[in-house]
Amino acid sequence: MHYAVGKSPIFIGGAPRSGTTLLRAIVNASRNIVCGPEMRVIPALCHLNQQIEDGHMDVLQANYGLDAQALHDRFARTIDQLLAPLHLKTGARVAEKTPANILHFPRLRRLFPDSPLIAVVRDGRDVVASLLCMDWTDAHTGQPMAITRDAGAAAQLWVDSVEAGRRLAGDPGFTELVYERLARDPQAEIGRLFLRLGESEDALARALDHVRHFDKRAGQAESSADRVAQPIDTAAIGRWQRDLSPAQIRQVEAIAGPTLEAMGYA
Repeated sequence: MHYAVGKSPIFIGGAPRSGTTLLRAIVNASRNIVCGPEMRVIPALCHLNQQIEDGHMDVLQANYGLDAQALHDRFARTIDQLLAPLHLKTGARVAEKTPANILHFPRLRRLFPDSPLIAVVRDGRDVVASLLCMDWTDAHTGQPMAITRDAGAAAQLWVDSVEAGRRLAGDPGFTELVYERLARDPQAEIGRLFLRLGESEDALARALDHVRHFDKRAGQAESSADRVAQPIDTAAIGRWQRDLSPAQIRQVEAIAGPTLEAMGYA
C-alpha cells in the first residue's frame, strides 16, 4: 500500500492511565515522529470494519464485488488520509495515540500489516487507583463512567486492554513498553523502542527531553497533560497501596489476578 503519510503509521494504545500520553510526548519530541493529541476515531473505524466483515460480507461480495481484503484496504486508506495532514504539515512519520487503540490491535494488524503497534502496560492496580480519581462522564448518558466509580469495571478494562495486546505476542511489529521500566530508566526503555523503530541516537536524545517540547494545552482529552509536562519520575509507582481500600484491592485481584501474575505484577 502507498501511504499518504509516507511510511506506515505507528499506533499506540494501552489501558487509560497507563502512560500513553507520556509516550506520545516522548516520541513527538523526537522530531522524526509526529504524534498529535489523540484522535479517538480509529477505534470506532476498527469496530465498524469488524461489524461489516462479520455481518455484511456476503452482500458486499455478491452484489458489489468486494471481498474482505478490499474492505480492509478501503478502511486503511481512510485512516491513512485522516493522518495525512499531520504528515504534510511536519514531514515526519505519523504516530497516533488513543488508549482504546489497543483493544483493536488485532484489527489494526489486518488493516496495516507493516505498522508498528506499541502497547503501554502499567500495573493494573495503579491503573485502577488512577481511574477512580477521574471525573469522566459518558458522552451519551451524561453520567459518570463506570470505570471511574467501580474498581471492578476499571480492573476489567485493564485486563481487556492487556490481553488484547498480548494477542500480538510474537508479532515482529508489536512492542510492549512497561511504564515502570520507562519511569525508572527512560533512556533504556525508549532506546529499546527507538532501536526497533529504526530511529537515531539524535532522535532519542531529543525524545528524552520531552518536557521542553510538550504542549499540555494541545490535547483536550488528555487528563494527564499537567503530569506529563513535568520530568519523568517514579512517584506514581505503587500508588494503589495507599489509594485503594482493602475491599477494592480484593475486587481488583479477583478480576485481574491472573493477568497481574502473568505480567509480573503479583
